Amino acid sequence: MEFTFKAIGMVHSCYKEKFGIPRQSGLVPEAPATVVFDPEYAKPDAVRELARFSHIWLIFVFHQAITKDWPIMVRPPRLGGNKKVGVFASRSPFRPNAIGMSAVALERVEIGDSGPILHIRGADLLDQTPVLDIKPYLPYSDIIHTATGGYAPDAPPPVFPVIFSDEAETVLKRKERVYPDIRAIIVRMLENDPRPAYYNQAKPADSSVFGIRIFDVDVKWSVKQDRILVHSLDQLG
Repeated sequence: MEFTFKAIGMVHSCYKEKFGIPRQSGLVPEAPATVVFDPEYAKPDAVRELARFSHIWLIFVFHQAITKDWPIMVRPPRLGGNKKVGVFASRSPFRPNAIGMSAVALERVEIGDSGPILHIRGADLLDQTPVLDIKPYLPYSDIIHTATGGYAPDAPPPVFPVIFSDEAETVLKRKERVYPDIRAIIVRMLENDPRPAYYNQAKPADSSVFGIRIFDVDVKWSVKQDRILVHSLDQLG
């Protein structure tokens, strides 16, 4: 059977590229985002009573991971990139149907001239991700206290401390006036080492400088022995 779905809106997030996005929702709880509805669905009555829920489920499309040749087996980062599991035993974005789901904190529901806007936190979604559906998070049914997490039983612990160069610190203090949580977001993104698992193993002593784009800055960083050093925060054009 085949089905056709239409996006009801779009996520606007601080993550401007795929690299560095947390691998699950809630790992960077400070990360802000909004859900803006397409005009056809921008009806205040469609979100009536939603503000009474602290969290919501977002059903979305991995719009930059759509492929006809989906893999049967994948290498989850939590297994170090060494072991393969079935795609349905993973949360890989490369799937037969590129559909994802994330539980995010709902801060508030804004009703503006163009319809409702949902202000959320903790999303793991690329900017301009299409949203297919929104559902309230129900603690009494969505929390399963006896559940087990297979090869990912707990949230990953921090791998590296994150430090900022004097240059980066100067820019960061200025950016904090616009984005109060930018420091915490950068630290949480980097402390778990967002590089692919195979990279760390293949080049353990590599000093390459990486870039992650969040908000309107390009964060340049590298791994220095037992820590991550943020070299600079460059303004995006």
